[in-house]
Amino acid sequence: MISLVNGGNRQLRIGLIIAGVVIAILFFFGMPEILVKSSIRLATPYILGSLAALIASRAGVLNLAIEGKMLLGSFVAVAVLYKTGFNPIVGVLAAMLSGGILGFIFAVLYLRIRINLVILALALNLFVANATVFFLRVSFGAFGTLADPSINSLPIIDLPVISDIPLLSRLSGYNLLVYLSWVLVFLVWLMLFRTRFGRHIRAVGENREAAETVGINVTLVQIFALTISGMLAGMAGAFLSIGVLSQFVEDMTAGRGWTAITVSLFAFEQPIAAFATSLFFGLSESLSFYFQTQLKINLPPDLLLAIPQISALSALILVALRIRAAELLKRRNFVAQFGHELNNLRKGAFVGGQD
Repeated sequence: MISLVNGGNRQLRIGLIIAGVVIAILFFFGMPEILVKSSIRLATPYILGSLAALIASRAGVLNLAIEGKMLLGSFVAVAVLYKTGFNPIVGVLAAMLSGGILGFIFAVLYLRIRINLVILALALNLFVANATVFFLRVSFGAFGTLADPSINSLPIIDLPVISDIPLLSRLSGYNLLVYLSWVLVFLVWLMLFRTRFGRHIRAVGENREAAETVGINVTLVQIFALTISGMLAGMAGAFLSIGVLSQFVEDMTAGRGWTAITVSLFAFEQPIAAFATSLFFGLSESLSFYFQTQLKINLPPDLLLAIPQISALSALILVALRIRAAELLKRRNFVAQFGHELNNLRKGAFVGGQD
């Protein structure tokens, strides 16, 4: 049983992927269209955030500052559009740049100055949360919300042929970042498993000392990985502010950065699995709103709003069980191997005594 639930078991991974595909197909064709489209839309920040988390984790750094980088991206995207009135794409690029810069600073503070990872991540998250409130009031004179008619959200794009096909039309009618997140899943997979830089990232994350032995600049690889991670997190934040609402709301990430880390861990740090898991969390968030509109469902609103948090907690429990199962499996294998070696030594001593 322990071997079966071990995260390194290839058959388990394949089984989970197949089960995920089947569930996704049933969901896509069986659910109401409004629920499907809402789930796909709400899954976007989880997709981008989980990609940011898994890239950093593959490089050997648990990026606990995803929440702060997403919040910074949300604020910068709206602030730039409010000040300039440019195309929303400029806001997305500004959010990516700000997230990348914060990711670079995070990498330097952790890798060069050797600040404790957990303390550094929590400090950055708190700093960004308070800094956005400060500049919201000082620079814009706004309290809690920054909204203006000049702030344009990303336009909806209908795919040419797919939008005319009845069932496949559910894949059309989203903004650019939704489609881009799908493409980035493939690009991140391609980078990690089909490029030299990706092999270096995985080598650093799996065994830092061995990577240094073969001449890989570990610090440089981790800095690049954390910078790319920050850019993806900033993009996820931009989606929340100008991809959904076209405004900035204080603490609008609402824990989605932490959930993105959960998605990455639950998906074995695999881009394709992270995409499927993100869709599940998008569905859970969509259900929390959808159920409130159904008069037949007589449940407390607070309980319905807690559906995403309950899903995240369940995923964390499964991750903890998988880690515990892996530890027990290693311990059992060690005991079996030690017993085998001990028996060999005893047989060798017995034969030696006969001679």
